[in-house]
Amino acid sequence: MHQFDNRQIIIDYLEAFRTLPITEEKFERFISERDPELRRHVEVFQAGVPGYVLEPHDIIAEGNKVVVRFTFHGRHTGELMGFPPSGNELNVSGIIIYELDGGKIIQHWMEFDVPSFMQQIATPVPAAQVMAN
Repeated sequence: MHQFDNRQIIIDYLEAFRTLPITEEKFERFISERDPELRRHVEVFQAGVPGYVLEPHDIIAEGNKVVVRFTFHGRHTGELMGFPPSGNELNVSGIIIYELDGGKIIQHWMEFDVPSFMQQIATPVPAAQVMAN
């Protein structure tokens, strides 16, 4: 039976996905077909914030789970979750839990500072437009 260092796999995953381009090889290496939602999440955020980085502050591993406390960094230059590009620099804190099996991520759960994210991603409304309403 092969023993995997799940903590190191997540460190390698975070490093691989902070470097563009995001390739099929990277997806296949780190993300199991059992977690298609993580792949979609990465694709959506790469489209809206190309080259974003999850800067890890703490990485805690136990058994088949790895927890990462992070700050998300990047510039919002593409459409993201229905929001047009704002050009804003995004810096949002969060925590993600990865579950691994056979050296690949099979499931994940993420919590992040949604109010801060929404404030940073919103395009400011010009004062003249606010006064007109």
